[in-house]
Amino acid sequence: MRRESPVKRRNPSGKVVWVARYRGRDGRYHIAKPTWNRGKGTFDRKADAQRAIDEAYGLSDRPDTLGAYFETWTDRHPRSERTNATNEHRIGRLVDVEVEGIPLRDWPLRELRRRHALILVDHMLKTEGRATTGAVGILRSLSAMAEDAITDEVCDLNPFKGIRIRASDPRARKKRRPIRVFSFEEMHRFAKAAGRHEALVRTFTDTGMRLGEVLPLRAEDFDGETLQVSRTAHEGLILEGTKTDHGEEDAGRVVPVPATLAWMLEAQVNLNGPDCELIFTTPSGRMWRERNFYRDVWRPTQEASGLDIRPHECRHSYVTHLRAGGVDDADLAEIVGHRVETMLARYTHPIGASFATIRSRVG
Repeated sequence: MRRESPVKRRNPSGKVVWVARYRGRDGRYHIAKPTWNRGKGTFDRKADAQRAIDEAYGLSDRPDTLGAYFETWTDRHPRSERTNATNEHRIGRLVDVEVEGIPLRDWPLRELRRRHALILVDHMLKTEGRATTGAVGILRSLSAMAEDAITDEVCDLNPFKGIRIRASDPRARKKRRPIRVFSFEEMHRFAKAAGRHEALVRTFTDTGMRLGEVLPLRAEDFDGETLQVSRTAHEGLILEGTKTDHGEEDAGRVVPVPATLAWMLEAQVNLNGPDCELIFTTPSGRMWRERNFYRDVWRPTQEASGLDIRPHECRHSYVTHLRAGGVDDADLAEIVGHRVETMLARYTHPIGASFATIRSRVG
């Protein structure tokens, strides 16, 4: 890799300055304008101009390329363990993608622009065949990393911020599965078909909790009226805190338990015995892994009930019906672990319950 040198210039006043000009990986000339030089590309000292070039080109000791910064990002700016794992997984899937002939990992963060982010979006939708929701999630992780890189003065702008991907984007071959809303009566009938796993399935229908939050529930989390949600399970590991699907952190929350489910949970805890830490376990006494849960619990319940309900649809149904029933938005958002705006935008769906009211008002 050839090391670029500053360009010497003489101002009209006769003063000699050094311009931190360099040829970037895209073959074009750029001016390095670090924040420590107040965003200017001219320097009184050649050494300072050289430092700016080296930082911009990734030749300094600082992790200035996307790949180098990514390697230490979650250590520099740690989130919850679950969020760190999600961000690392998302970005790790793209670092070897070529952008204008250069792997993304080799691009200096200072040189990345919005056009490069749009190239990545095109690659994710057309080449990899991702759904729009998956591409949006990756952009969120890249944007979060870029914001931290700005804080560390590794780059000056966030090229991933504000990029919109429409759900109807024609490039997306993999379409998002529609969310369906089921009544509580339907969901309770579904849970009853689970047999000895009825309490487990009904926890989804009656609390709106996520799969990863239900599996690691402990007896100590249940006080007879509420469940304390403070952990999440992923591939057999229990992580502290929970991760939402929309970039929000949820350190822990309290979820009310309806009377019938409370009775079922008490019976389940008593059946397990005092030596069992978890509320729900496999026949061998271990925590359910996601794939085994679907194989041994959820899919057999779908077949037995004749209802093709998915776990996350229980969450959407829970929020939709309770809000339609008059539950306060702020309280409901706190229970499900979201900001009010996210809950209203993502988890509230029409159920046609207002038709009679509309007809009576219109006359």
